[in-house]
Formats: sequence, structure tokens, C-alpha cells
Amino acid sequence: MTSMTDVLDPRHWRERAERTRDKAEQFSMRHSRERLLKIAEEYDRLAERATERQVAATASV
Repeated sequence: MTSMTDVLDPRHWRERAERTRDKAEQFSMRHSRERLLKIAEEYDRLAERATERQVAATASV
């Protein structure tokens, strides 16, 4: 189960993206592989947003 702390941590999302890309490499069906790669891209975007939130929180302290 994912905790709120994980959701706010960019490393969590980067690790999920990496695991999803690794899993995509195991698929021989192009459609499935592409779908997983798109999901990995979304995880990368979530990591970017989490990083932005951390920077903003640090700047406001």
C-alpha cells in the first residue's frame, strides 16, 4: 500500500517508472509494451510534480 509520504516523494515515482519500464521490456506485444511505457512517462511526470512541491515547500520555510 502506498502511503501519503510515498506519494509526496519523487523517488517513489521514479522507482515506479523504472520498474514499469523494466516490465515493459518483458512484453513482446507492441501495444502492451507501449501502454506500459506511457504509464512510466506518467510516473515521471508525477516525480517532477513531487519535486516541484518539495522545492516550493522548502522555499516557503
